[in-house]
Amino acid sequence: MRLVFSNADEETLDRYRDLLPRAAASWAAGQPVPPVSRRALGAVTGYKLGEPGCGGDGLVARWTAADVFTLLRHWVPTREALPATDVRAVPGALRTWWAFLDRHGWLDPRSARLANLEQAVEDAAPRLSGASGTDGRGHDAARPHAGASPGAAPPAEDAAPGLGFAAFAAAARGEGDGALPTRPRGGWGRLGYSLPPAALPTAEELVAAVAAAPVCADPRTANGSPASGELLERWWSGFAAVRGAAAERLRRVGAADGADQDAADALIGAVLTALSLGRERGAPTPLAPRMAADLAADARLSGAPAAVRRPTGPSHGPPDAAGPAEAAEPLLAELEHLGAVAHEASDTGGVRRTTAGRHTSTVLTPLGRWLWFALLVCNGVRPLTRAELMAEDAEVLIDRAASGDPFAERELQEWIAARGPARALPELVEVYRRSDDCVHRSLANRLTSAYALQARSCYERLRGDPDFGGRARCWLFDAGFAKLDSLQPHDHLGPLLDGLAASLRTGTYGHDDGAGGIGAFPGVSDPELPTVFDSAAGFGHPEARFVLRWFARHHPDPRIRAAARATLARTGPAPAGRPAGPQGPRHR
Repeated sequence: MRLVFSNADEETLDRYRDLLPRAAASWAAGQPVPPVSRRALGAVTGYKLGEPGCGGDGLVARWTAADVFTLLRHWVPTREALPATDVRAVPGALRTWWAFLDRHGWLDPRSARLANLEQAVEDAAPRLSGASGTDGRGHDAARPHAGASPGAAPPAEDAAPGLGFAAFAAAARGEGDGALPTRPRGGWGRLGYSLPPAALPTAEELVAAVAAAPVCADPRTANGSPASGELLERWWSGFAAVRGAAAERLRRVGAADGADQDAADALIGAVLTALSLGRERGAPTPLAPRMAADLAADARLSGAPAAVRRPTGPSHGPPDAAGPAEAAEPLLAELEHLGAVAHEASDTGGVRRTTAGRHTSTVLTPLGRWLWFALLVCNGVRPLTRAELMAEDAEVLIDRAASGDPFAERELQEWIAARGPARALPELVEVYRRSDDCVHRSLANRLTSAYALQARSCYERLRGDPDFGGRARCWLFDAGFAKLDSLQPHDHLGPLLDGLAASLRTGTYGHDDGAGGIGAFPGVSDPELPTVFDSAAGFGHPEARFVLRWFARHHPDPRIRAAARATLARTGPAPAGRPAGPQGPRHR
């Protein structure tokens, strides 16, 4: 079963909102435990599937005490329309979900100990029926339970909004992000797992970057170095001036009210986000303001409505992005003066603003990467740090790569190198064995094939697995480690249908350029397709009906469409309880 959904699209989330609680309820029905409410289980898994800026992180098998408090005191009262009997059943459903995960060996080792999770339930559950109010920002109005144990501490109260000097000084002292706001009551949501990882500078690197920033240059100290505290205060004064100027520009173009610090921080953060998306390549300088305007107006970047609004066009027409873009354009020079960004000559970009005949890109400096991370955290979105991503589980990296992020496969390769193939490859094979997602399976298959010698022993041990043995034998044959007579009938069908379904779901079918990208499929010739249809119909592959429906409706050859329809007619309706799946191609 797939267990990570941080980068899943809404179609996939909808399917698993039904599949996950149904699987747990089916398992519980055969256990010597009281019946569990399917709706209560849906609230539990729905919380972990989360929203971009609220709820869980998409890791349905990883639970902490803070998750328990957020589920019981915020998510159920504010996001779930449950009758009172189901509300009271949520703590029991939560225990059932943990038992289901634990029984199958799926409970994430990074989770809190079950004893601590149980204590968190005991602390939070008594107030479940009364925690129904929200404050003005959509966060839970309930206070922490006075008797909560230290090991089951709830999320802290939301800190005062905005990045402050104390957090900046703490980072320069080597205290990390300890002075930044802690987890909001509504949860961080999934978005942080979708953004580029933040390569944060060390305290020494941060102080050195501040000292080198143009805003800190002072002729009076040319023959001596000012104390680091003075440097920090000088830089912070410069940042406060940039923040004030951005707020004034937003007010002038009608994108914010008054000297709105939240709106200014949202715009600055959006500029830095636009540059972070290109990693070390940054963004083309002339395009960055428009990219930032679009990001700043996107409410998905925070759990609250967007702070920067788009003024309506003439005669109250569609929202106009020109105003926020105009307010963002001076920020590039202002942030360069702060030492947060740098301009570089580049051969890419496709724009006509050049430096010595070359296109100009704007990139984040180490100081800019810290500022981007801090502003987003203060706005309720916490990106993973690069160190955290490199320490993550295999499925988190697979989930990022399966989303189509152009840098995610490079991150996977860096993750394998950092972990070492001997440790990383068994984890990737385990994702391939456990997951029921065709894109994740195909990606894990292809990645392990690139490390065939190191992965061989993992697949050899699984040759006789009743569920995965066919795929293991097929992988060994394709890698050259097994002979044809080692294959059993239909061993090839599982990987073939995985790859075919993945290419259809990612919109890459028929567009393989030989690069082996996400969902790339080596192809089955049109004359072979009817034979594949007949085999798939009796194979029991979970994606078989989706594949047949796609070909029956979308293939350009009427003969192929007719063959797929005929096979569908012979197979009859989908088995009861199996999610129907999408009806057409999905482009990521």
